[in-house]
Amino acid sequence: MTRPVSGFPVFFRLVAGLAGLVALAGCQSSAGMVAINPTPRTLMYSYIIANGMARGQVMSGGVPSGRLLQLVDADRAALAAILTAEQSPSGAGMQNAGRAMENFLAVIEQPDPAPPSVVRR
Repeated sequence: MTRPVSGFPVFFRLVAGLAGLVALAGCQSSAGMVAINPTPRTLMYSYIIANGMARGQVMSGGVPSGRLLQLVDADRAALAAILTAEQSPSGAGMQNAGRAMENFLAVIEQPDPAPPSVVRR
């Protein structure tokens, strides 16, 4: 004689699955809840990386003199803004430093007006 199958394992599995879904739903956050606020150190690290990118472009020899002046001006402005924000941290100083870094990156990422010529043999 066989024993009838109890409904408890099915019920237990359903409750465990529902509890798992509730636990995972608690881990979700809306897009507006996560904010990354830059600090003077993160801006300085970003500046060092961007400065290396600019140096790489200059060392490659493909930067015209007008663009070179733009790179130098944007580099100096970004460094001065970051150092100012580090010496006296304030909301306005951090925003100014962030804008200066964005400007520096925009100057670095400008496409060259004349792409290098292709030599065919």
